[in-house]
Amino acid sequence: MTSAVCMFNHVPDFLHLSQYLKYILLAAFGVFVFERLSYACFTDSQEPPKLPSSFPLVGHLVGMLRKHTRYFDDLYKQNAMPIASLPVLGGKIYVIWDPALVQAGLRARTMSFDAIMLQHAQGLLGLRDESVTIARDGLLTDLMNVTKPLLLGSGLATINMSVLNHAAETLNEILAAGDTLEFPDLYDWIQAMGTLATSEALYGAVNPLHGNGRLVEDVCGLRTLGLNLFPRVIAGRAYHARERLLDAISPLFAPSPPLDGLPELTCRRAQVIRSKGIRDSREIARIELALLHGATVNTIPTLFWTVAHTFARADLVACLRAEILPLVSFLPRGGAAEEGIEAQAQAPTQAQISLKDLETTCPLLLSTYREVIRLSNQAMSTRQVMETTTMTDGGGRTYFLRAGSSVVMPATGHMEGDVWGANKNDFDPERFLDWGDHKASRDRHLVYMPFGGGRHLRPGRNLAKAEILGIVAMLLLSFEWRMARAPPSNSSQ
Repeated sequence: MTSAVCMFNHVPDFLHLSQYLKYILLAAFGVFVFERLSYACFTDSQEPPKLPSSFPLVGHLVGMLRKHTRYFDDLYKQNAMPIASLPVLGGKIYVIWDPALVQAGLRARTMSFDAIMLQHAQGLLGLRDESVTIARDGLLTDLMNVTKPLLLGSGLATINMSVLNHAAETLNEILAAGDTLEFPDLYDWIQAMGTLATSEALYGAVNPLHGNGRLVEDVCGLRTLGLNLFPRVIAGRAYHARERLLDAISPLFAPSPPLDGLPELTCRRAQVIRSKGIRDSREIARIELALLHGATVNTIPTLFWTVAHTFARADLVACLRAEILPLVSFLPRGGAAEEGIEAQAQAPTQAQISLKDLETTCPLLLSTYREVIRLSNQAMSTRQVMETTTMTDGGGRTYFLRAGSSVVMPATGHMEGDVWGANKNDFDPERFLDWGDHKASRDRHLVYMPFGGGRHLRPGRNLAKAEILGIVAMLLLSFEWRMARAPPSNSSQ
């Protein structure tokens, strides 16, 4: 009898559990039906083929959040498709891997980067809806029109000189101390030096980041805000970092004094923003924060990897020094410039080098830079399809990309064995020595796209290259490097 009572007493718990099970099964059935129905109407025969995920609706989204660009690499390795449609939350994302289709996508006038950029910028910068509308209605185009000419020719030279001279000040302080300097974290040091030097070029004599290490760190933490998904909760640290930066930068754009002390690039951009009706200094600062973020978010990691790869190889250091040193002019105390290696023995107080010479007469340095980008730059171009677009692959198959969909074009070709050879995963500083002579294969030129392509080549690419080449040259000629502590024996890095 007791046993029977105990069993009876557990029956309600079982019934309670069965109700939850019923809801779970109903939800699972609903997902299954939605997936089947969406499969039927998701694509027609001329859209890119559907690539389902292991978990319906959100599987691809979870993969992208977890693995970032590596997720698209994994999909390509598993499926080897030139182009595919990924179902995401009832919608779709087109992913293009085929290099020829990627280049066609980058050139297509029916696909826009601006729409994607504005969506990302609103989350990153916290822009008002009205500001996004103004940007979409012409402000973004006007800002690009005023920025691009100032990042060419004499304008670019002025900014380059400012960035590199401020970086040189940091290095000169180390040299003046005369002691061995140990970096507990090399990336943090490079990040701080590069970010501060860039901010000095953008904000000049009124730079609020000067002498404020906290603000320099804040710049480096903004990236996570781009998701624009509950920023105060999911990216609380980045959110507060952005607000501190805005507190510091906003006074630079106050109506009075009228942009005093700002370099030409920042001043001209602020004038364009005001001309479109945006007068609030904090909102102007939000828009201009994009310039500082954009000038550092990719440049700093590339600079770090260039330094790390270069100084990990003593033979490469020796070859690069031999290539760069003849370009240096040494200034001894009270004397004029003296050229060449022998002048180094005269206790010079200053050394000068032409950035133009670095870019035109140092093929190994340029090849090293390009190889670092190939290995470390996980480029991923994104576009919004504004009008239904037709694309044809090398086999003659035609695909329709429907308006309103997003397109992702990962640079998987950077690691393609058929293009780069069996040592595709290895750092080879001589790999790009034939690049400038146009002897490199067409396939290599086709897949190598570290700065995007088509109508949307990044305007700051020349500034980034100059900053990286200049700082690496200064480090090569000024310091001896060694690893402070050996890495763990089981380290794969």
